[in-house]
Amino acid sequence: MKNTRKNFRGFTVTELLVVVAIIALLLALVLVGFQKAKLMARTTSCLSNQRQLSLAQASYATDNGGAFASPRTSIPTMSLSLTFTGSCAEKLLINNGNSTNESYHSWTASYGAGLVGGIENEFGVNSSNPLAKALSGGRLFPYIGSTQVYRSPSDTTARIRSYSFSGFVGTTTPGDNSTFGNSWQPWFCNQGVKASEMVTTHVSRIRIPSQTLCSIVENDPTNGLTYNEQSWMIDPRPPAGTPAPPGTPNPGMWGNTSGWIGWIDAPAFWQPTAITYSYYDGSTESYSLQNPNLVALIEGPPGAGFGAYYPQPADNFATGPWRRDWMHFRDRLLPGVFPPIVPRYQQ
Repeated sequence: MKNTRKNFRGFTVTELLVVVAIIALLLALVLVGFQKAKLMARTTSCLSNQRQLSLAQASYATDNGGAFASPRTSIPTMSLSLTFTGSCAEKLLINNGNSTNESYHSWTASYGAGLVGGIENEFGVNSSNPLAKALSGGRLFPYIGSTQVYRSPSDTTARIRSYSFSGFVGTTTPGDNSTFGNSWQPWFCNQGVKASEMVTTHVSRIRIPSQTLCSIVENDPTNGLTYNEQSWMIDPRPPAGTPAPPGTPNPGMWGNTSGWIGWIDAPAFWQPTAITYSYYDGSTESYSLQNPNLVALIEGPPGAGFGAYYPQPADNFATGPWRRDWMHFRDRLLPGVFPPIVPRYQQ
């Protein structure tokens, strides 16, 4: 009899390594896809929340003669009136001169009993967390109906409110802050913008709703606060020394903006590739930072970062697009009223 023997050949080490590498690659692709799917889901949910905030503001205005709810969360602690002189001589009265929180149509009631331990104001003297009743006590809650809408799924903090409204809509002067109103008005006056044109208390005052910022994700770091304070704002004037665009009414005064603040508030950087916000027509948008260094500069590390009121440098091809992110949001503050700025990287 003849015995036949089958030869069985095992895998070589090289073949095993190739199989392991392929499996690792497939796992990596699945993991990356899963992370992207999670980010997309969080972003979609965050945009949905802000769409509800924008629609709530519109519904409130419909029920109140066109008047918006205030983007502030408590009354101003500064002067309730502003008097401008020169060619833009006007007197404006914030909230009709009424100085009680109960009369102020704040979108959230983050004051008094709405805070643990005190009253919120511009200077951050109270670092307590707002209570849920600060949300339910606000003017927009009847149109929203759930405190969960006020919190972004991307929020990495313990706060109960992730969103702020733009301080340039629903106010008599930006943020209903007399300090900003008085210091910014001379520049706007030199560019032919009257103080009354920045009064945005009613729907009819918004010239381009589809391009006007309504709400935005915010992580307010001012003075170590553990909650978002008041409205969201940045300095709308151009940085000092910015060349005047063609056709500027007063080019000699265009770059005369000493004391430029820049980022008074910054967007929340929980997802730098998905900074979400809404517009006054109910649409929403997600934005990716153009300058990745901005997060570390404002929030750190290393160090604690510059925090709020960061006057970033001008654009520079060697060091990065410093102003491009600021410009993106500046263009959405009050389009049709604020003079457009030509980005330095396009000059």
